[in-house]
Amino acid sequence: MTGRLRAVLVECLVPGYVSRMTEVKSLMMTMGYEIVQCMSQRRGDYEPGLCIGRGKVEEIGEIVHRRKVAAVAFANTLTGGQVLRIQRKMGDAKVLDRNLVILELFEKRASTLEAKLQISLAKLLYTYGWGREAVRRKGIEREQVGVGGPGGYPFSDYEADVRKRVSKLRDELRRTRKHKEMLRVRREKLGFPVVALAGYTQSGKTTFFNKVVRESREVGLGPFTTLSTSSRRLRLRSKGDVILVDAIGFVEDMHPLILDAFETTLTEISSSDLILLFIDISEDDVSISRKASASKEIIHKVAPSTPIVVCANKLDLVGDGKELDSKLNVIHEKFEGLMVPLSAKTGENVDLLLDLAGDLVHTGPQGESDAGMENAYNLSSRIQLPEGVHGSSKV
Repeated sequence: MTGRLRAVLVECLVPGYVSRMTEVKSLMMTMGYEIVQCMSQRRGDYEPGLCIGRGKVEEIGEIVHRRKVAAVAFANTLTGGQVLRIQRKMGDAKVLDRNLVILELFEKRASTLEAKLQISLAKLLYTYGWGREAVRRKGIEREQVGVGGPGGYPFSDYEADVRKRVSKLRDELRRTRKHKEMLRVRREKLGFPVVALAGYTQSGKTTFFNKVVRESREVGLGPFTTLSTSSRRLRLRSKGDVILVDAIGFVEDMHPLILDAFETTLTEISSSDLILLFIDISEDDVSISRKASASKEIIHKVAPSTPIVVCANKLDLVGDGKELDSKLNVIHEKFEGLMVPLSAKTGENVDLLLDLAGDLVHTGPQGESDAGMENAYNLSSRIQLPEGVHGSSKV
């Protein structure tokens, strides 16, 4: 008996769906859950009422009661109706979907007032549909008569309460963001370029941040160790000063309501002069490709015109040159730009990356030429790419 809360993980696999089971398992374990069982079901399409089949729901319910499970976490996204129907079979065990698992971990990790407010807002907006469905069904079951049919009065009260709470949270967030906005304006007046660290969660951004600014922000606690932005002034070798910003990691296919709640992080990225996009190259090619695509999609939405340097991180965990070339080629299929293989942990190529970043923000590219995979971009006569910096063969 470990004393830890137990969880069952569930996933419905339909044609075209990319499995999130490994990701959700990592998130739940990071929150301290003991994973009792991982269950999946292949179907031609989702069961409208339950996501998975009724028989599978019954099977999960039996495991929940027998093993005293505290949470049933779906790797899929669930509707309010699906959650309520599944919940009826799970007793006291709470039912979560992938998005709510992410928000629960956010909530557990939040330390600043701003992060806590952002998470509360995201959770309230995301679960609004779930609560609305619960109130509606409760009204129908009790045959409560009101405006608009069964449950009309409590339904209206619920909507009004949510609107009031959302408005209050947004007002509080606006107040907390005024200070950061003042700092941003001050930086612009001082003329310091802003370099933002972006990338998928656990790609090594904070490890890099700690190394170059000589700080000790927490790392290695699993996904979403960083939940609020941190900015520091950094002096580059003979290249002037920049403001380096460490932000929350990206997630594939994150719900828009969750992204909207983390507006500050996206603002830091969108207002930057250069983005250093971290990608973990110690993973398999499929994961690298998928996460590169997810990162590219988010950056395209929030900062479509900002230059990017891809930081192929965790070089110390990659084998021979052939394996490295293969992984870099996977990234080149997604990005048409500069890339530096490095290890934020050991420091390999970190100075090279900082020199390149300094050249880009203080000089800027004057022209480009295609020369293949090795040293493909000659940005200008003043910016010569050193050995180790790669450029896409696509222009």
